[in-house]
Amino acid sequence: MRDTGESDEAVDSWSMSTSQRDSADRTRLEPSRARMQPTPASRAVRHRTTVRKIDPWSVLKLSLIFYLCVLLVVMLGLTVFWAVVIRLGLIEALQELLGKVGLELVRINGVNIARVIFLIGLVNVVLWSGINVFMSFLYNLISDLVGGLRVTLADDERGR
Repeated sequence: MRDTGESDEAVDSWSMSTSQRDSADRTRLEPSRARMQPTPASRAVRHRTTVRKIDPWSVLKLSLIFYLCVLLVVMLGLTVFWAVVIRLGLIEALQELLGKVGLELVRINGVNIARVIFLIGLVNVVLWSGINVFMSFLYNLISDLVGGLRVTLADDERGR
């Protein structure tokens, strides 16, 4: 037996005649062909579509909701952070340190800090929503020139 890395079936096929090899190959290949054929239940439905326009009004509504939610999460996170800092006594320690340096008039007011951060956040909501609307107008202009963005959507039928 030769050591060529072939299986025993492949080595045995060398000693067979051509007609015997063809029938042996057919019996070996037929079960694998049956396994490779896709079943109708696992077929995915694909749709090709082109996105030619994006409605700026929809972009504005979605952007405002998204950035207001981000602002809410940031404000809640900063509130929790501020509560931890107060509990640890870091604000009083910082004010004592500033008093020793000679800046006794410095008072840290959490409400004023929160108000300023909230106003900066509102400005960011308006700014980034405006940038998103501008980008939708820009996309609409470019898609008029090049034809839009092609997308292939697939719906997997297995879950139904």
